[in-house]
Amino acid sequence: MAGNVGTPKYVQIAEVLRRRIVHGDYLSGALPGAPKLMQEFETSYMTTRQAMRKLVDDGVVVQGSNGRLEVPGAFGDTPKLRVAYLHHSGISLNDKWRKAISGAAHRYGCSYQDIPYNYSDDAVVFETLDQNFDVIFFHVTPLHPLLLEKLRRRSDRVVSLFTDLTGYGIRCFDGINIEAIGNLVEFLHRRGCRRIDFFTVEPRLTHPSPRQLPWERALARYGCTGRVWDDRVTPPETSLAHAIDYADRLIREGELAGADAIFCTSVEPARGLIRALADHGIRVPEDIAVVSFGSPEQARTNTPSITVVNTPDLMPLASRIFEHYLGIHSDPGRLHYRFELEDLAPEEILWIGESTAADYHRKSARNFSRCKQESFPSDLSSTSNKEWAL
Repeated sequence: MAGNVGTPKYVQIAEVLRRRIVHGDYLSGALPGAPKLMQEFETSYMTTRQAMRKLVDDGVVVQGSNGRLEVPGAFGDTPKLRVAYLHHSGISLNDKWRKAISGAAHRYGCSYQDIPYNYSDDAVVFETLDQNFDVIFFHVTPLHPLLLEKLRRRSDRVVSLFTDLTGYGIRCFDGINIEAIGNLVEFLHRRGCRRIDFFTVEPRLTHPSPRQLPWERALARYGCTGRVWDDRVTPPETSLAHAIDYADRLIREGELAGADAIFCTSVEPARGLIRALADHGIRVPEDIAVVSFGSPEQARTNTPSITVVNTPDLMPLASRIFEHYLGIHSDPGRLHYRFELEDLAPEEILWIGESTAADYHRKSARNFSRCKQESFPSDLSSTSNKEWAL
């Protein structure tokens, strides 16, 4: 609180608590009592009580029948559901998936708790599944077989984000149907792209990537070719760092020469790829297009901004999941919650950034002068590092 010199300490404490409430820290019910706050902020009882009184006077909290301070509109000590979101510690408070889950929890009078972990085998991941939560949303990659088995045994109260585990009876909270990759390939094809490569480094156990098959189908549909570049990151190395190193190696070996566009399975690999291309003087979008799937808010902040398969507002899907568990509109047979293409307007499916231009196929040779020109293998028996002549 060094930046608030001259501001009374009770005001500083009230402001810290107010920010926590805004970020959903106390959606689980009442605020901590005065003794806990005294210990946390190392203040006197009087100062702590002044801070709590200011929160009441400002309308930030209300005093419940039991004397405890509660978030207005919350549910006191009897939440309808106890909800947790198990996610990597690196996500931001403004992450759209977190906001959709915590927002739906608040809307339906449920408690909500963030449970961050540092790596997929972290003890907190396994321990959370044994706690007394009614619903646990989770995004954990890669999934160790032991963890997958534990999740399967708790399939009635766990919801996977992004990773389709419906074959194990586990509900999946996803964004847009991955067949939207076909819309992205069509968009590139209309701009003259004829070779559209596939690039992934994400730490998934599934081979090939689930997003590879829609890409292959789209190449066949539009008469394009493409090569698969699949080299998975091993945590704790990040996807971004690994993508830079992997793309740098591919460029030095001349493997990307002749590509009009590269589809990346997520924005992090796309950012790494663009960085590596820039390091070799290869311009995006002038020399090559780079596109990705999802995370439009991250795609917008990159330079250049990245054309992606869009993610619509997630609150309607999150609400349907909560309504199922609350018995409002229970749908036991529905395991996959996602946006289907027929339910979206064409302009909602793609977000067009600066990483794509027009008339790629009509351009002269690209700036791959330092790359070796090698003939591409024709054997399609492997799912990685091969050309798909579809």
